[in-house]
Amino acid sequence: MTRLIMALAAVAFLLTSCSNAQGIKKEMVENPTTQADKDKNAIIQYAIDNKLDVKSTPSGIYYVMEKEGDGKGNPSMTDKITAHYHGQLLDGTVFDSSVDRNKPFEFSLNGVIKGWQQAIPMLSKGGKGKFFIPSGLAYGERGAGGAIGPNMPLIFDIELIDFQDPSLAAGKQREIDVKLIEDYIQKNNLKMEKTEKGVYYQIEKKGSGTEHPTLKSKLTVHYHGTMMDGTVFDSSVDRGKPIDFPLSGVITGWQDAIPVLTKGGKGKFIIPSDMAYGSRGGGPIPPNSVLIFDVELIDFK
Repeated sequence: MTRLIMALAAVAFLLTSCSNAQGIKKEMVENPTTQADKDKNAIIQYAIDNKLDVKSTPSGIYYVMEKEGDGKGNPSMTDKITAHYHGQLLDGTVFDSSVDRNKPFEFSLNGVIKGWQQAIPMLSKGGKGKFFIPSGLAYGERGAGGAIGPNMPLIFDIELIDFQDPSLAAGKQREIDVKLIEDYIQKNNLKMEKTEKGVYYQIEKKGSGTEHPTLKSKLTVHYHGTMMDGTVFDSSVDRGKPIDFPLSGVITGWQDAIPVLTKGGKGKFIIPSDMAYGSRGGGPIPPNSVLIFDVELIDFK
């Protein structure tokens, strides 16, 4: 009896697969002339050959939902995404994989290919799917170098690990930074003021004159930059050579802090991470690092 049930189940599966294949085969375009139609036929043929029960979006993305997420919402275009992905061509060539690197990928949804912008919002947190992206929603007729040539549809297996509104994340990180900064100030017996945007500062030497630099100014400064644990990450003082730069071309913490000085003035500035290098970090600076700068404004024009 058990063998009979298993045999019937196998027959049912084959009939279902055949039915799905016949159904999707009807979507194929006879004598395709556009690249979109050629991509569509290639994706459908792949699905038929691999017995996949795919669905499609109006824009031409075919997909299989492999695991339901928590169902508590979907990412929006401005959200910060954490995902695992495995990317390959229709011939099976793997061109990129966070899974193989064993390191999830973090990105803003509005900064990736259109295919991802349309596919990932179909998932909720914890969800997984296989997405077939036509070339027009990937790298188009230019390709992307390496294995991805011109006009190539792509396959992505994507797991949405997490997503969040970056403004909420920044707000939480600012709360953490403020606590760290205020503890540091108290521990080191510093007397500091704070700008409206949140940079803590202490004027150590008053400069001459009454004019302050603006974002249009070109500055000449000496600086010494450290982490909160005292680690030096950069220092024009140690190099023995001041730097020249437009104020509009540096981190927002400097743009906010340096204008409190006048020519010849010196100050200590403690900059929250979101006004420095944020969640990405930069070079020797880890993500979400509060930075301390001792700055001397030598001149500005």
